[in-house]
Amino acid sequence: MSFICSLSGESPNEPVISAKTGRLYESRLLQKYLSENGQHEPQTTHALTPDDIIPVHSDPPTVKPRPPTLTSIPALLSTFQNEWDALVLETFSLKQQYHQVRQELSQALYQNDAACRVVARLMKERDEARQALATLQAQVAAVEPVAPVAAQPDTMEVDAVADPAQQYYDTAAETAKTLSKGRVKREVPVDLTSPEAWKTAAESSVISSLHSTTKPGITALDVDQSGSLLLTAGMDNHAEVYSRTTDTVVATLKGHTKRLTSALWLGGGGLDASIVTASADKSVRLWVPKPGNAAGWVKKNIVKHHNAEVVGLSLHPSG
Repeated sequence: MSFICSLSGESPNEPVISAKTGRLYESRLLQKYLSENGQHEPQTTHALTPDDIIPVHSDPPTVKPRPPTLTSIPALLSTFQNEWDALVLETFSLKQQYHQVRQELSQALYQNDAACRVVARLMKERDEARQALATLQAQVAAVEPVAPVAAQPDTMEVDAVADPAQQYYDTAAETAKTLSKGRVKREVPVDLTSPEAWKTAAESSVISSLHSTTKPGITALDVDQSGSLLLTAGMDNHAEVYSRTTDTVVATLKGHTKRLTSALWLGGGGLDASIVTASADKSVRLWVPKPGNAAGWVKKNIVKHHNAEVVGLSLHPSG
């Protein structure tokens, strides 16, 4: 029967067993550990007294083979034995310290991760508060105070203050009347493509690499009246104007911070027409042609009254 010491990991010469935990030790190593570290059993907090140490006797007793140099240099072997005992005890102490340091490191990493999460949440709440404040300031600035109307004599008529919303409503109503009159007499265009012709339609060309390849995807498309210019909105936060005649990108409209959801020509489109873009960053931007007949468009106005992403644009028939 073989025994292994819990301290040295080797077969003990004088095995003893702890009555508290039932672990096996080398008697000499256990006594040395208790004399140096107090009356506590290794790896536990149990107090260990001489009555708790039970010697183990094997029948028949096992005898380790003696080294060939034991009879010639006993003093040297005794020194080596003492050094080995000290090394084993030191290794055991290092293992305990290593385990304690690992526990402390795990606790520190957990606290650091929790602190990072709290900081990230606070920064998010700060950014949302700043954005809400900026939106509120823009709404307050957009509301112009109406000057009080002075009291007029009864014999004078008071002119009504013009309401922009009422003007837009009147324009929309007038446009609806005009269109409804011609809707009844409207005829199908002669050059309208028939369903049979669409069944034989085939791909004529492919336009590639209009937008960034890191965030690929086109979310909206609009064509001008001439059919030579294409306006596209992409996932890369940009809008681009493409010329079919020259097969080149005429301009790139940059300014949105998130993907575009819609892009629209105004006035039928063209190099001299304005452009409107909508984005998931809760804003709508109006772009006008550059002054001085320069190619491209510049940002003119930004609408930030939405509380969520703008998902579409539509132009009223009145323009």
